[in-house]
Amino acid sequence: MTPRPLLARPAGETLARVPVQDGYRQISVGQFCADIAHVANQLPAGLHVVNLCQSRYTFMVVFFAVITRSQINLLPGKRDGETAARLRTEYPRTTVVSDQPLAQSRVEADLILALDPGSHGEAGTFAPAPEAVVAIVFTSGSTGEPQSHTKTWAMLGEWREVHWRYVAHPPAAPILLVATVPPWHMYGLEWTMLLPTIAPLIVHCGPDFFPRDVTSAINEFAGSCMFVTTPLHLRALTRAPAPGRPIDLVVSATAPLEQSLVLAAETHLRSTVLEIYGCSEVGSLAYRLPRHEANWCFFDCFELRFTESVVEVQHAYLKAPVALADLFSLTEDGRYELLGRTTDVVKVGGKRESLARLNGLLTGIDGVVDGAFYLPETHDLPATGRLGAVVVAPDLSDRQLRDALAQCIDPVFLPRPLFRAVALPRDATSKLQHAALTELLAGFGGPSG
Repeated sequence: MTPRPLLARPAGETLARVPVQDGYRQISVGQFCADIAHVANQLPAGLHVVNLCQSRYTFMVVFFAVITRSQINLLPGKRDGETAARLRTEYPRTTVVSDQPLAQSRVEADLILALDPGSHGEAGTFAPAPEAVVAIVFTSGSTGEPQSHTKTWAMLGEWREVHWRYVAHPPAAPILLVATVPPWHMYGLEWTMLLPTIAPLIVHCGPDFFPRDVTSAINEFAGSCMFVTTPLHLRALTRAPAPGRPIDLVVSATAPLEQSLVLAAETHLRSTVLEIYGCSEVGSLAYRLPRHEANWCFFDCFELRFTESVVEVQHAYLKAPVALADLFSLTEDGRYELLGRTTDVVKVGGKRESLARLNGLLTGIDGVVDGAFYLPETHDLPATGRLGAVVVAPDLSDRQLRDALAQCIDPVFLPRPLFRAVALPRDATSKLQHAALTELLAGFGGPSG
């Protein structure tokens, strides 16, 4: 297989948009590649690199610098000292790279970068070997120890092209890409780091977490915009003042979208919402336009085997078929209906329901900032025969919450107890890990509501 250049675009086009003290400036592909070469020269000799950089731009530079040194990126979901120490033990010749001092990151790093973007001149693009393992990503570990999955450049390179060809169809002119998802998560890696290497995207590398950050970035750009996010961040944006201009495409993943949120987002942002289904084991696998389609279409680069609600995914770049954790039913039109995970379905009072669907109904209530249902006995709590819930809704009373829930949820699933929280301990991809929820519940001490 012939290696393909990392950046398959004219050297004059821009890749990254980074904040500097005098406002925004654009970093060309040549400058980006020069920054990559500069950092690559600083990397210690080794085999693996744990990239803990917080800046999106610096993270991107380090990721590709590691590839140019023929080393392998280790991309854990948890980015703390304990995880870094464990990876040093499990993977030989590991270097930890950060852009934060020890006092801030609390992680012993072998290299602390202070990168001035675009200050190292211009450099040409490079072509990684297709068969090279360039990254090892890890599952979240929500149901056990995090599992590792290797990614070759050929695998990542082919799938980035599939995403652009079959999913994203914005104008040919440069498009601003604003994202609230971190680049070390598989979803963020594919959509905010790999896709821009072949598509006319300008990656926003400034503040992007809060609605005001997203709105500010969009308002300051003159061209088309693409927003890559999660349901939690999307909901927050729909409840904030709208950007002064439309968002051409919103891409959402990591949790199912409720129809009410889709409608609110498309109206408020004057946009089209595209929903992605994927997993760390493979990457982005399927898509749908949720306003018009209830079911999912898998990318046609994958071979699928469907048996008793279980979908197995096969591809030449996968060492073995991957059985998806979610259950599906095959529809008459050849699409797939997502049924949820077996661990997500609960039975109360002889009735079955999905926790994900209940969570969507809860967070769809006006005034609810965040919330989650739970089955007590799965979180080291006594079984009560009822579901519980934790809710962030500072402007609603318990009675208002219960009245609103009663209008959309079967009475048997109404939560007892109902706890109130200032915030839920979600991770960088807006997921609420089982262990984090268990720890939060333990702190409440006793029943409420």
